[in-house]
Formats: sequence, C-alpha cells, structure tokens
Amino acid sequence: MSKVAVEEETERFRQYVIAARSSDSVESKAAESLDRLNKLYKKNKDLFTAEDIRWLNVLRGFLGQRLASHRPSVPHTRKGKRKGDALDHCWRCETQVDERFTEICATCSDKSYQWRICPVCNACGCQRSGKVLV
Repeated sequence: MSKVAVEEETERFRQYVIAARSSDSVESKAAESLDRLNKLYKKNKDLFTAEDIRWLNVLRGFLGQRLASHRPSVPHTRKGKRKGDALDHCWRCETQVDERFTEICATCSDKSYQWRICPVCNACGCQRSGKVLV
C-alpha cells in the first residue's frame, strides 16, 4: 500500500467520472473504485493529502450529477433551510434540497444537528468530518 496505489485508484475513478458523461454503465465500477479508495483511506489516512480528499469529493459530486442526468427528469419540490442549516443544497454536488432528502445519517448526526444524506451523491457529514474519504 503506497501513495502510488492511491494515485492509480484516483485516476481510475476519474476515468469513470469522465465516462459517466455519456453513459451510466460505469456506475458499478465507480462504486467499486470508491470502495477501494475508502479502504485505502481507512488503512492509512496519511497517504491522502487534504488536496486529494477535496479532489475526490469534487469527483464524487460530479459522478452523482452525471449519473442522475441519465435518469428520467422529474420535477421536485424544494425545501427550505432547517434551523442550523448553512446551505439549501448539498455541500458536495449542489443538488437543491427537496423531498428526496429523507434519510438522516446515524453515524455523523447528533442531538445538535441531523445530517441529511444526499440522494444524488450520498454525501453527509461523515465525509466533512473525515470519518470516511468519499
């Protein structure tokens, strides 16, 4: 396990994100790549720089948006910000908060704040707090 392995897997994931522009057939391969990246992160967080983490989260947001664009378009009803919310959209993929945001992450939520899970890119507070990579 080395920095080279992280860079190779990051590049592989980037290629899946690029391929997602034209087809959603890469969804399972991208999920496997994300799983490998998260396992590498769990084994040794020092292999990932802050820039690596930001870049992977940007790529994960793009992947979610691109895969969602292949699904049928359905109008959604926007929800307002809750007390304590800083944003009215997903912090990673910028999907507007609407009726699809129903799940709450049990891992990163506490009494003071309940993190919603984005239905497009699966972002929650776990990534922001560093509990998981992407």
